[in-house]
Amino acid sequence: MAIYFREANWVKVRQCAAADGVVALPLASLEQHGPHLPCGTDTYQINEIMRRAAQRLPTATAVCVCPTVEYSVVQWASPMASAGVAPLTFEKSLVDICHALTDLGFQKIFLVHGHGGLPCGQSALWQALQEKRPALYVDFKPYEACDKQIRAICGEPITHAGAAETSMMLAIRPDLVDMSKAVKGPADLWGDHFPYPSLVRAGVYAIPPVTVTREGVYGDATRASAEIGARLLDLMAEVVATALAELAHSPVPDQWKTISQVPLPQQ
Repeated sequence: MAIYFREANWVKVRQCAAADGVVALPLASLEQHGPHLPCGTDTYQINEIMRRAAQRLPTATAVCVCPTVEYSVVQWASPMASAGVAPLTFEKSLVDICHALTDLGFQKIFLVHGHGGLPCGQSALWQALQEKRPALYVDFKPYEACDKQIRAICGEPITHAGAAETSMMLAIRPDLVDMSKAVKGPADLWGDHFPYPSLVRAGVYAIPPVTVTREGVYGDATRASAEIGARLLDLMAEVVATALAELAHSPVPDQWKTISQVPLPQQ
């Protein structure tokens, strides 16, 4: 079982760090998710994934779960409703959190994403390393890690407020879901009339306006069910738990624990 930073006393947190434990930092958002889902959908989902992952860990596994970072980069949703921070502010806050965690003695920092399109996670970890905070930094995206299985289960990838996200919310908080307002949006964020098909491929991302969606939704929310949601949550919780257990039970290689500089070659 993991401990939760917010709930644990300082002794337990420090003991987790001293045991070469993993500290997990979930990332989410506060943004519109169509007319049928709450704006905190990403937060509810990653919190539930982490809760289920923690339950899968053996009792002796040293993992400390931080409170979820809910304010992130969500400007694309502002025409409807969102509250977030600028990319550089978000990156700096993650770097500062990494500093605090390494000050406590943690050498395994695990960022786990519950909100898509956040390159700030990886750049923040690079920056923390550059600022002479040696640790094993991991930027983990369970939605991407499970993409093939997610498509097989619900017939589409994790889309914004589509079948997968709606299903997970039906499994987590059905009282916050209004299926009478669920719609079938476009199959992707670029809509049906995007004039540059060569840009819709892996490795390319054209930033979309939220107005290309139907009521802030892309994907088919009408096909959602709580049963599908539970399967998706268990799938991603298992992947996260496997990674956390492997990290917790293996020491950090020496290369990740030292501040080094390559010496000049002999003249």
